[in-house]
Amino acid sequence: MKVWKDLYFKISTLESICFGWEEFRRGKKSKKDVLFFERYLENNLFNLYELLRNRSYKPGRYKQFYVRDPKLRLIHKASVKDRVIHHIVSRELEKIFEPTFYAHSYSCRKNKGTHRGVYAMQSMARKVSKNNTKTCWVLKCDIKKFFASINHKALLEIVSKKIGDQDFLDLLKKIIDSFYSDRTKDLHNKKGIPIGNLTSQYFANIYLNEFDQFMKHNLKVKHYIRYADDFVILSNDKSYLEQLMAPIQQFLTSKLDLELHPNKVIFRKFNSGVDFLGYVIFPHYVLPRTKTKRRLLRKIERRIREYQKGKITMEKLNQTIQSYLGYIGHANTYEFRRNLKNLIWFWLTE
Repeated sequence: MKVWKDLYFKISTLESICFGWEEFRRGKKSKKDVLFFERYLENNLFNLYELLRNRSYKPGRYKQFYVRDPKLRLIHKASVKDRVIHHIVSRELEKIFEPTFYAHSYSCRKNKGTHRGVYAMQSMARKVSKNNTKTCWVLKCDIKKFFASINHKALLEIVSKKIGDQDFLDLLKKIIDSFYSDRTKDLHNKKGIPIGNLTSQYFANIYLNEFDQFMKHNLKVKHYIRYADDFVILSNDKSYLEQLMAPIQQFLTSKLDLELHPNKVIFRKFNSGVDFLGYVIFPHYVLPRTKTKRRLLRKIERRIREYQKGKITMEKLNQTIQSYLGYIGHANTYEFRRNLKNLIWFWLTE
């Protein structure tokens, strides 16, 4: 197994810091905190360089706010300075760990995502069901409060297996320990990483890659897909899926300090439709969730009203509409899309 060294020297150069800034800045040029940081850009970037070079960098406080995605989530937002560091660190984490990840892990990875996960699930189901001539059972699970439950010590132990640079590990520890969840009872055994951090996406995949490898190499599960803290296993033998539950829960508890959500363990026949990755997936077609369609209609109508009152531009309105048309465009929704376009036209011309 390759162990990576000399990472800290590489990331603590002015070139690396400037590159991290440019990566971070994309799509955020008009944000107030970004504009303020940019007003004194040279000083701010050089200050980051000095902090890294002197090993004196310390993460700042987080701002917190709620978003609906669709359920209510508490987001923690780091300062611009810290987010630039996150981009620098994440670039290295991706190089180190991406080649080790399980092929059917689809969250926050290049050339993956929800739509590829949907196609992969349909492809696996065809194999399991012998082109829909046999019953395909699906076990769907969700890890309870995943981001809030990630154990800092366990995460650092996993990361340190492939990183032999103590300065870089110390920096990772500062980032990881800069936040812990309200569920943490013992501050010597901190848990939780913030949903808002770019580094959290990589830490989540690194953490659950341990579970992916256990599933493939220890349990030798053939048809398994994971997206963040949700995963599905397919088989034509329901009893086989039921027998997997005990070793899965035991591994999650003993190795990763995690547990399955007891109300989100579902056994279902694939031809009845499986709610996964934001869609209801069937053997021959894909539908958006009914509640998602309702929410989509409400949001588009609200944005149109905002446009009509002059609160947003036509460009902003069009971005909203196109993003939702893109979502439903990956499903079998011809009738719904036609009705939606008629509704948008009606709302705009009222």
